[in-house]
Amino acid sequence: MAVAVASPSVAPFREPAGPAPPTPRRLTKDELVKTHSTHLQTQDSSPNAPRPVKQPIVLEGYPASTKSIRELEIIPLAELRPETHHRGKGIIVKVASQPFLGAGAVSIVEDEFGNADKLAIYNQADSSILSGVPEGCVVAVKEPFYKNNGADEDFMICVDHPSDVILLRFTDPIIPEALRLGPLLQTADDWKNAADRAFIEKDYPTAVFCYTEALESSDDSTPKAPFYTKRAGVNLLLGRYDAAKADAMASMTGGAQDWKGYYNAGRAAYGLCDYAESNRLLSKALELNPSNEGVQRDHARCQARLREEETGDYDFAAMVASLHVHGHGAGPQQHSVHLDRGSFLCNTRIGESPHHGRGLFAARDIKVGEVVFVEKATVLPNQYDPARASAALYAVMVRQLCENPSLAGPVLGLYGGAYERSGEEGTFVDGVPVVDVFLVEAIRNKNCFSAPRSTVEDTKPSSPEGRQANGLWVHASYLNHSCVGNTMRSFIGDMLISRATRDIKEGEEIFQQYVPVKSLPDVRNKQFRDWWGFECGCMLCTREKRTSEAVLAKRRELVAAVEKLCNKQIPGRELVPDAKIRQVDRLVKQLEEAHEQDVYEGVPRLTLIHPCNWLVGAHRGRKNHGKVVKYALKVLRNFGFKVPDESEMWDPREMYTNSGNGTLMTVHVVAALRRLAESYGALGHKEMAARCIEAAEFGYLMVTGFKNDLRTLDR
Repeated sequence: MAVAVASPSVAPFREPAGPAPPTPRRLTKDELVKTHSTHLQTQDSSPNAPRPVKQPIVLEGYPASTKSIRELEIIPLAELRPETHHRGKGIIVKVASQPFLGAGAVSIVEDEFGNADKLAIYNQADSSILSGVPEGCVVAVKEPFYKNNGADEDFMICVDHPSDVILLRFTDPIIPEALRLGPLLQTADDWKNAADRAFIEKDYPTAVFCYTEALESSDDSTPKAPFYTKRAGVNLLLGRYDAAKADAMASMTGGAQDWKGYYNAGRAAYGLCDYAESNRLLSKALELNPSNEGVQRDHARCQARLREEETGDYDFAAMVASLHVHGHGAGPQQHSVHLDRGSFLCNTRIGESPHHGRGLFAARDIKVGEVVFVEKATVLPNQYDPARASAALYAVMVRQLCENPSLAGPVLGLYGGAYERSGEEGTFVDGVPVVDVFLVEAIRNKNCFSAPRSTVEDTKPSSPEGRQANGLWVHASYLNHSCVGNTMRSFIGDMLISRATRDIKEGEEIFQQYVPVKSLPDVRNKQFRDWWGFECGCMLCTREKRTSEAVLAKRRELVAAVEKLCNKQIPGRELVPDAKIRQVDRLVKQLEEAHEQDVYEGVPRLTLIHPCNWLVGAHRGRKNHGKVVKYALKVLRNFGFKVPDESEMWDPREMYTNSGNGTLMTVHVVAALRRLAESYGALGHKEMAARCIEAAEFGYLMVTGFKNDLRTLDR
C-alpha cells in the first residue's frame, strides 16, 4: 500500500537472449477463417454470456510501447517471429473477420501483401470499438508480441496493453494503398446521421466514432458545436468523463445555449468526483438557464457533496439503507454499491514516512472514535464473489485509466512493488494514454482492499461468509501498516470510513492493519515480507523480537494444543464438560507463563485471545458469571487494554483512552464487553453492566463506522 520496499514477488521484463526460434509454418487465410468460423458459431449460441477477464501475471510482464506508430518500422506479418516482442517494429493490418469475443477479441487480419494471421486484443473497455473491432477496420499494432497459442502451428499476435493497438481513421495516410478503402461516408452530415442511428440503437462506441468522423469531415462553414454537444452526451453515458468534459467545453459558442456546454462539463466533472470544478461549471449553467430543473437538481447535488467534503457530516444509516431495495415478496434485493457521496479527507495529509515510503498523517488532533477520513472508492466493481473480485477490479482499473486518463497520476503513483516502470505510463501517444496492464496489476496487488457490502451487515452471524469485493481507495492506500494501528476501517458500499481507535495528535502518522494479524510473530511477518516486501516495526512486533526462539517454540506448541482441544470454535449455550474446561484453563496458564512480562506490558498477547474467548463461552454456558467476568477481562487485557485482573469496580468506558498505544481493536473486544455486561448484570452489578454496554456501543461505532444497535451482533 504505502510501502516503498522492493518485493521479491515481481521482476522487470527482459527480452530473452540467444537466436530466434525457427519460423513455424503459417496457416493460410482460408485455414484460419475456417477454424475461426467454428468459434463464431459457438459464440452465437450464447450471445449474452459474460466475458471472462485475462488477468496478467506480473512475473511474465513486459512493458507497454511508448512510441508512436509513425516512429516504428512497419513490417509484414511474414516477418513476425514466435515468442518475440518486436521492439522498434509495427504492423498495419485490416480486420478480415468478425471478432470472436472471449477474454479478448480475436479476429483474422491481413496485411498489404496478403499475409493473414490471428490478432487477439485484450483489456479494451466495452466503450471502445476495439473491444470487438468490426470487419473492415484497419488497426496498427505497436511492437507486436507474437506468441504460441498452445498448439502446433497455432500462433497469434497478442495485444495485452490497450494502448499498443490503434484504430486508424480510414483516410490516415499511414495506411498502405492495398488496405485503403477511402472514407465510407462522404460528408459530415452523413457521419452525423450514422452516429444518430448508432445512438438510437444504443451502440454508443460506434456513435462516438461516427461523431468524431463528422467533426473530422466538416469544413470551416459547418457548425461543429452540435457535433461536440452530441459526442459529449454519449461520452457521459459511457463514463468517459475526461472526453465528455473536453467536448462540452469545445461546444461553447459564446451564446445563450452555452448553458448546455457548462451543464455537460459540470456533469462530467461530477463523474470524476471533482466537485469544486463541477460546482463552478454548474453555477455558470445555472446563471445562463436559472429555471432549468435538471441544472437546479445537479447543482444542489453538487453542493451536498461539497458539504460532505468540508464537514465529514454523513447520514451513515441512510447510506446503508440505500444498499438494499425491496422486491415483491422476495425480501431485500441488492442494489448498487456506488453511493452518491463525497470524500472527507481534510483531517489528513500525505507525507514522507519514517517507516515505509509515504504515509498518512493527522492534520489536526483527532479523538478516539472520531472520523479520521471518509473516502469514496476510486474503483470498486459491484462483484462480491471472491473468485471473481480481483479480476473484476483489475479490469475496471484498466478501463478507467483508458477512459479517464486524469486518474493516471493518482493511481499510477501508488506503490507497485519491483515492477520496472518506463516513466511514460499515463502519457498520450497516438491520441491514447499509455496503459501498462502489468503495472496496473502490480498496483492492484499491493493496494487493493477487500470490502464487504457493509461492515455492519458483515458482523451479523447470518451474514454469508466470504462475500467480499476488491476495491481501490487511493488516499487510504497511503496508510502504512501496524499490527496495533491507531485507526480502524469499515465500509458502506464504495465508501471507506476510517475512525480513530485511540487519540491521535496533529502530525502523528496514521496506521491501520493491512490484514487481520496472525498470532505468532514469525508467521505474520513472513506474510508481510512475502506480499508487501516489508517487516513490521510496530510496538508489538518490535517487542516480540526480544522473545527467545525457545519461548516462541513453546508458545507454538501450546497454541497447537489449544487449537486441537478447542477445534477453533467458541462454545455457544451448550454445556461444556468440566474436564475439558480444566484442560483449556491449564493451557491458558501455561501460555501466560510463556509471555514475558517486560515484553508484553501494554501490548496484546495474541495467542491468548482465542483460548480466553473459549473459556468465556464455556463458563457462560454453565452460567458461571464470575468466571465469565474473569476471562472476559483477560480477553480485553490480551487485546492490550488496561483492565483490572479481577472483578473490582472499574470504568470500562475509559479503557480506550487509558490503555496507551499498544491496543488492538476488533469486534471481539465488543463481544467481550457484552459478555461482561451480561455477567455483571446477573451478579447484581447493574451500574457496571450499563458502563460495559456504553463501552461496547462505542467500540461497535469504531468497528462498523457509525452508531449501531448492538443487537445486530445476535441477528
